[in-house]
Amino acid sequence: MKNKKRVILGAIPLVLLLLAGVIWMNNGFGDWSERNREEIEENVKRYVARYKLDPDKVEIITIGNPRKYPTGEEEFRVYFRYYGDPYFAMDLKGNPDTLFFSDSKEYITTAVFNELYLQARYEELAPVMDYLSSLGIEDPLRPEGEEIQYFRTNVGINSQINEEIREAYKSGDNFEDLKDYIETNLDKLTRLNTNIRIVGKKEGIDDAKAFEIEEELKRLLPKTKYYHVEIGVEDLSTGENEGLFKTLTMREER
Repeated sequence: MKNKKRVILGAIPLVLLLLAGVIWMNNGFGDWSERNREEIEENVKRYVARYKLDPDKVEIITIGNPRKYPTGEEEFRVYFRYYGDPYFAMDLKGNPDTLFFSDSKEYITTAVFNELYLQARYEELAPVMDYLSSLGIEDPLRPEGEEIQYFRTNVGINSQINEEIREAYKSGDNFEDLKDYIETNLDKLTRLNTNIRIVGKKEGIDDAKAFEIEEELKRLLPKTKYYHVEIGVEDLSTGENEGLFKTLTMREER
């Protein structure tokens, strides 16, 4: 009987140790992303530095745990924000074994280009930004005070210009060659930019107010084919939204 008690008592520390390990894992301290956070952050900073950006202006928002696909390929994702000029946010795909990142299509150059392109069109877009700001609508994806608010574009991924963008990005310092490229080709870029998003957040936009905003946007917006408008609030779990969520089809000026 005494031997049994010794066995039971001896097993208690082991059980407590295992229980502590489970709690430790559930609290996130044993999480893969947390264990590797410091090295991943350093690798993100090295990555942006290769593209003439200031690594000290990087903020890591999320680091995802590795995912394995049916092909056997494994990857993890990092979402970060760059608080420089221009401000942008993007996610990177990384190798969980090496913790290095792959970006063969150099989407970071596209992210920078898209923001500089919108800056070049500031005077055209300003009336809309001023109007939405006057309604108390916030840009949920950019810091307050950024020159460009609400507007999003992916024109930089267009195959007709993407290679030119990457070359202009790499050819000079401080993005001057890229800015010159945008200024020289602004009309062409604007013709290619047929699909722009307008994103804003505000509660309490009923149908009547949404209609009013839609009509004012149609009056103020530069003419292009489409604007995807997402202004209001949306419940991602149900897909329900309140406000103006629709694609505006515009008549292009000839």
